[in-house]
Amino acid sequence: MTGQPPIASEAFKQFERDKFSLVAQGYDRAIAQITSQVDEAILDAVEAGYGKQLLDVACGTGWLSAAAVSRQAIVTGLDYADNMVAIARLRCPEAEFQIGDAENLPFESERFEAVVCSLGILHFPNPERAIAESFRVLKPGGRYAFTCWTPPARNPFMSLILGSVQTHGNMEVDLPLGPPLFRFGETVECKRVLSSEGFTSVSVTELPIKWTFSTPQDVMPKVVVSTARLGSILVMQTEEQRHNIENAIIEGAKKYVTESGLEIPASVVLAVGHKP
Repeated sequence: MTGQPPIASEAFKQFERDKFSLVAQGYDRAIAQITSQVDEAILDAVEAGYGKQLLDVACGTGWLSAAAVSRQAIVTGLDYADNMVAIARLRCPEAEFQIGDAENLPFESERFEAVVCSLGILHFPNPERAIAESFRVLKPGGRYAFTCWTPPARNPFMSLILGSVQTHGNMEVDLPLGPPLFRFGETVECKRVLSSEGFTSVSVTELPIKWTFSTPQDVMPKVVVSTARLGSILVMQTEEQRHNIENAIIEGAKKYVTESGLEIPASVVLAVGHKP
């Protein structure tokens, strides 16, 4: 990627660690449950099954790890937010969880047969380094898979949230500079980076996800208490801006009301590579 300003690596990493520890319970009840809709597709991509040594990078509160354990894989989960790891240990005591950095994995080379990373890649200041580390700890013949949100043009949920901020607020808030949110939402970029780090037979597919809420009024509060960057962007608006943004989100969400509640479509890309 060229033309991007330099990323404040350590400041961004500390922000992500602190913020996700703070919102861990909200994240577990909201985002982790929503994104678990694609867990089986991720595990299929790496052929997770009986006895397979699997590493779950940026494991969050352990939903994907628990799904892998249910397939009788031998699971290790890693995340750098301590409260996330604490919840993961409660959710899935059969797995081994530890606090650690995806860009400096505390494991010997060629230990795992599969490595997965669900929506973690956008939270690393140096995603190439994290991908290289996943490559290092994979056994030859192993598989690596990550997911990332698609950009707003293909993602109605992200379009609703970010479009409301862009129209009624300010995206240039005082946060540590991190990687572009949707960098890996593009097939070409996923294939380029995975191939450059040594992966072969790279494939990228798009998977649908539905964000569910009880009412349109629930959307913004739930985003605030369950996300790092998005929630912080919303909180750091002026009172008037927050009021206008929330009203825009409520109005935009109304078209997604169903008989059973609110269902806003979204999507992720699933990128998969093999280690020769």
